[in-house]
Amino acid sequence: MSSRSGGAVLAVAIALTLAACGPRFADQAIPQGQPSTIAPAPTATTGSTTAPSPGSTTKTTVIKGSKGNVVTGSVIKVGGLFPKSGGLSALGLPAYQGAAAFFNWANEKNLVPGKRFQFITCDDQAVDTQSTTCAKKLIDQDGVFVMGPSFTPFSNTVIEQVDKAGVPWTGFDGINTEGLARSNVVTIGSPIEPMAHALIDYWYDKLSRQGHAPKRVGAVVLDVAPARTYMRELKEEICAKLGCDVVLERSVQYTTTQYETICRDMQNKVVDAIWIITDPASAIKLMNGCQNIGYPKGRFLGQHGIYLDLTLSQAGPYSDGLIANSGLLPDTEVTPATTEMKSIIRRYFPGASLGYFTELAFASARMVVDLVARVVSQGKELSRQNMLAAASAVTSYDCHGLCKGVTLRPPACKSGGNHTVWIVRADFSSGKGRWVKEAGPFDAFDVRTWPNPGKPKPC
Repeated sequence: MSSRSGGAVLAVAIALTLAACGPRFADQAIPQGQPSTIAPAPTATTGSTTAPSPGSTTKTTVIKGSKGNVVTGSVIKVGGLFPKSGGLSALGLPAYQGAAAFFNWANEKNLVPGKRFQFITCDDQAVDTQSTTCAKKLIDQDGVFVMGPSFTPFSNTVIEQVDKAGVPWTGFDGINTEGLARSNVVTIGSPIEPMAHALIDYWYDKLSRQGHAPKRVGAVVLDVAPARTYMRELKEEICAKLGCDVVLERSVQYTTTQYETICRDMQNKVVDAIWIITDPASAIKLMNGCQNIGYPKGRFLGQHGIYLDLTLSQAGPYSDGLIANSGLLPDTEVTPATTEMKSIIRRYFPGASLGYFTELAFASARMVVDLVARVVSQGKELSRQNMLAAASAVTSYDCHGLCKGVTLRPPACKSGGNHTVWIVRADFSSGKGRWVKEAGPFDAFDVRTWPNPGKPKPC
C-alpha cells in the first residue's frame, strides 16, 4: 500500500465519525397540523409530496403481541442498521447521514401533518451476529413500526428475523439477493445482477467500438456474500455470453495490504481491466498499489460501492477513467432533484460525503415518508399491512427525480424492482476529481447478456 493512503483514509474515517453527530429527536408529540419546533431552512424546497395511486394489497404475518404494528400516536418509529464503525464505516456513515437528513427535514416541514419520524439506528459494525443483535433490539426494545433505510451486508438470518417479526423493511438497500425475495421488503435499491450486467455490457461494447474487444478480466473481490454474487454473475452469465474470461481473481479482506503484489499478478496475466468489487478503502489501497508499479492505468471498473467522493480524493488522478454503475441519477448531475438533496443533507451534515449510498439512503427515507403520507391521506389506519399495501400500488416510482421507473411492489425479484442504470466515470479534466455521468439511463433487462429479456430473473 502506498504510504500516502493509509493516514489519509484514517483521517477521512475520523472526520466522518465526527460528522455523524446529527440532530436527535425526543419521543414527544407534535400537535395536529402544527410545524415542528426546528427552525425552517431558508434555501431548500420540499418538492412534490404527491402520494402514489391506490392498488392491490400485500399481506404480512404479524406475531401476536409484537410492538408497533399500528401507530396510534404522533410518533412513527423507524429503525435502521448502519456500520458506523468498523471496516464499512466509510459507506455506513454517509448512508446514515443521507437517511437521517431527510427524516429531519420531513419533521421540520411537517410533511405528514400531525406525524413525526423518530429514526432509531444501531451500529452493527457490518458483523452478522451484531446485525442480529441490533435488529432484535430495534424490534423488541425500541418497538419500531418499520425497519427503514439501512446499509449493511445483511445476512439472510437478519432478513428472516425481521420478516418473522412481521416488520416491513421499507428502504432495504437492495444489495443482498435474499432480501429481494421477501414480501416484507420494499426497496429502491438495485439488485446486484442487473447492475453487473449493465456495467460489464456497457464496458465491453465501449472498448469493442474502439477496436479492442476486452477478453481478459481481472477481479479483486472482497470476501463477503454480495461481492461473491457479482463474481458468480460475471463468470456464469456475462462472460459466458460476451466471450470474455476471468483470468485472475483475488479475494481480499478489509485487512489485506499486499495490493502491489496483486497488481503485479494482474500485469503478468495481461488483463484488459481490473473489476474492483470491494469496499472503498480496499479499492483505494488497490489503486495506490497499482500506481506504484504503473499498471494498469485507466483500466478499472468498479461496482456501485466505490462510487463515492472518498474514492477520488484518496486514489487521486490515478483513478481517472474509472467507471461504475448507479441505480440512481448521479448526484453530480445538476437538476432540481440533486440540488434539493444536497441542500437538505448538508443542512444537517455539512461535511457529508455524497455518492451512491448517501443518495440511496436519502431517497429511501423519502420513500418511507411518501408511503406513510399515502396511508394517512386515505384516512386509513397506519398499520404495517397498510404500508405494504401502499407500496404494492406503486409501479413506477421516480424518487422525486432521483430514480426512474421503480416498482415498489414486493417481492422486488418478481415485480422487477429497480433495473434502470446509469454509468458514471471518474473525471480529473478540471484538475479536481469528480464523478460525471457517462451513459444512461438504460434498462438492464434489455442488455444482451441479460438471461430473461425484458423481465426479471426468476426468484
